[in-house]
Amino acid sequence: MGYITVNFITELVNKKIAETDLFIGDIKVKGGNIIYVFLDGDNSVTIDQCADISRYIEHHLDRAKEDFELHVSSYGVGQPLKFFRQYKNAIGKTLSVTTEEGIKYIGKLVYVDEGKLILEKLGLKKKQQEIKVEISFPTVKMAKIEVVFNHE
Repeated sequence: MGYITVNFITELVNKKIAETDLFIGDIKVKGGNIIYVFLDGDNSVTIDQCADISRYIEHHLDRAKEDFELHVSSYGVGQPLKFFRQYKNAIGKTLSVTTEEGIKYIGKLVYVDEGKLILEKLGLKKKQQEIKVEISFPTVKMAKIEVVFNHE
């Protein structure tokens, strides 16, 4: 097995993003040394930041030793939230939340702490009141930010 591993890439990226508001959303190294680095941040992730980190990783890898393909991008919509800080950054956005019991909720995230999150679900008719759903944070199996298109 070569030196290009998830742990090695993680160490490189963590060195580069230290002292920034960026953090690793996910890193994958697939067959043929295809490397995927997904970054997230407390404010946002820019294309320039992705390009800078990509150059940094490439500079620390040796193509003469082992060839690779590298993809660095922001942690995208539709990917599961993994870290508490991602939930905090998602306040005001529409989430799809599935609990350990298999119940699925979709609504705007209006509150989150280590114990619970609160989604605001819109009623079926325009004049209905919003319904708040409180979900115990430890029971969340998966949550994703959803893209919402308004058709008004």
